[in-house]
Amino acid sequence: MPGLVGVGLLLALALGFGLGQKFGTGGVEPERLAAPAAPSLFQLPSKLVVYQEGPAIPALWLDTFSSGLGNPKIDLRVLERGSDGSWPSDGDIYLIKARTFQPLSQIFSWTDLTGRVPLEGVNPVFQGQAFDPAGMKSRPWRISPWFFMKKVAPGTPHKVALAAPARWAGEPQSLFPSDPDLMGAMWLKSQGKPINLGGETTQQMARQQVEAALSGKLASEQECWEGLKNGNVQLSYLPAWRLVLDPQAGGGLIRWSSLPTGTIVDFEVMGVREESSKKEMAFRFLEFLLAGPQQSALLGATGYFPVRSKVGAEWVGSALMMPSGQWFDRSEFILWPYPRIAAAPPPPTSETNGVVPVGGGEQKSE
Repeated sequence: MPGLVGVGLLLALALGFGLGQKFGTGGVEPERLAAPAAPSLFQLPSKLVVYQEGPAIPALWLDTFSSGLGNPKIDLRVLERGSDGSWPSDGDIYLIKARTFQPLSQIFSWTDLTGRVPLEGVNPVFQGQAFDPAGMKSRPWRISPWFFMKKVAPGTPHKVALAAPARWAGEPQSLFPSDPDLMGAMWLKSQGKPINLGGETTQQMARQQVEAALSGKLASEQECWEGLKNGNVQLSYLPAWRLVLDPQAGGGLIRWSSLPTGTIVDFEVMGVREESSKKEMAFRFLEFLLAGPQQSALLGATGYFPVRSKVGAEWVGSALMMPSGQWFDRSEFILWPYPRIAAAPPPPTSETNGVVPVGGGEQKSE
């Protein structure tokens, strides 16, 4: 009969659907299964941790690098020692002074940059230095000499080779950076002596002599610069980058000069930590800093002179007249070891269960 046939068909459909759910999906609805997370094609690589000494790289440069296809963001940090004297060892890249290269070499290994970061275009004068003779572990990237800076009288010509005082330590209205190593090294240069020879005894003696000679004439580098600008200081010893970035400081009346025996140079290099998991990205960033556009903009952006230059033309591009003579050939950078951080003495301890014997005998405990 038609009615019974219809009921039978409905039962058959219901039974088939139930069996299909049981044996086909195990009773779990397909739309409720968790979809696997597909890796994103646009996922950016993790940040590069970059430690830096000296004035920071312009933020625009960091953004320009990171905007390149596949390039990571840069986590720029100031390199400084901890309270216990330790150096941070979690960086991928280190932009450091020549002096810091060796101390960091004692806590981690440097990656060999041969064939990774080319040296084409880099002035040979800045290659193969004492701390890395083969030039395998580091790459130079910027320099800034230190000069005696003096405020002159109005009307003094801008292009004048100002001779530094023969007795700079006794010059009136002078103020110098309170950096014992820097001023001790300059004390040796004033006497025509090399600053990196003689060992710890010579270095310590130079520190003591200059501290005694400059008693009451030491302040922070920033205070020296501010005093020179506002006229409270007439003579100081400061890095060239300060005047390069602000040539009109002090009404445009600040001049610089060097002793004939040379000066101290902040020579900064780059290195990649061997244990870094992002070496390829690190190599790319080092190449970026050494590329022509960045090196050409380095002087105007940071006050530091580039290392992409020709021998004898290291100061091309400076709007300020450089000191005359052979001062640069006789200049040096500091390689003195950093002073050890004095460890705090442990707190005194006392034993509460000690019993002092009376009348001699061995000490006993309760």
